[in-house]
Amino acid sequence: MHKYTTHLVKEYDAICIEDLDVKGMLMSHVASKGVHRALFGRFRSYLEYKCKSAGVKLVIANRFYPSTQRCAACGNIKKDDEKITLSGNKKHGTKHNEYVCYNKKCPNYNKVVVRDMNAMMNLTFLIDHPRYNKAL
Repeated sequence: MHKYTTHLVKEYDAICIEDLDVKGMLMSHVASKGVHRALFGRFRSYLEYKCKSAGVKLVIANRFYPSTQRCAACGNIKKDDEKITLSGNKKHGTKHNEYVCYNKKCPNYNKVVVRDMNAMMNLTFLIDHPRYNKAL
């Protein structure tokens, strides 16, 4: 983990990560194994002190920022039965790792996008637009 965080700090001028509710995730049987393996809390701690030491900008996304629910192309935010959960979206029959925007004006309308890629683009957006780093 030290090598990876050092690599990130050397490679990028700015980094954005989510403020994950690690304790809450540990309570979920579905997510707990992945959280234990990834050691998010330690990862964040390493990244914070290394970024500070190297002068790299580190943005911590608000815990309730909708990175996985917001369309990176048009900004539309999924609400209620449109939201993607760990089991996907029952209303539209999408899988947990798929993001589909249903805003007809969106360039990605009705296209399946990898949910993690969509979230990554939303988090990258926060680096230059910190005013959007809030719960919606």
